[in-house]
Amino acid sequence: MNNDGWNNNPSWNYGDAMTAPINPTPSSPWDAMSEDALLLLWNAKKAAIETAKAEEMELRKYIVKREFPKADEGTNTKELGEGYKLKAVVKYNYNLADNDTVEKCLDYISALGNEGPFIADRLVSWKPSFLKTEYNDLLERKSKGDERAVKILNIIANMLTITEGAPTLDIVEPKAKKK
Repeated sequence: MNNDGWNNNPSWNYGDAMTAPINPTPSSPWDAMSEDALLLLWNAKKAAIETAKAEEMELRKYIVKREFPKADEGTNTKELGEGYKLKAVVKYNYNLADNDTVEKCLDYISALGNEGPFIADRLVSWKPSFLKTEYNDLLERKSKGDERAVKILNIIANMLTITEGAPTLDIVEPKAKKK
């Protein structure tokens, strides 16, 4: 070091010290927080988001049930006035039972005559996942009094659990008028 307090050693790397502001200020208010305080704040925000999501989902489901008491699966729309619409998409989850139960049920369906094997083949894919198109066809046939469809649907009830999925809910703004 020389008399003015500076190190004149050329091998000393001044690095950022030469370009840093004299009175540095944090670039974020979080910079001044300790690690513990920062992690506690993050955890509190995360918990608040989870609570808000749960409350929003509960409210969304309530609104859909209240505004669309006999909602069909799929898109349901209600006029709100002045061109606004409330749109809800109602979903159901179709979950199959274990593979043994599914296979037994499909065997029973196959044994119900000429049409049975074809319905059984089209009803389930072997990911396995449920193929709702064939199920809807059976529901329609049941509504028309088809006894075989009733038998098949009764068998399906042993391997299928239907639960409500999370609906979506949007307020759709009116379209801008053309000039």
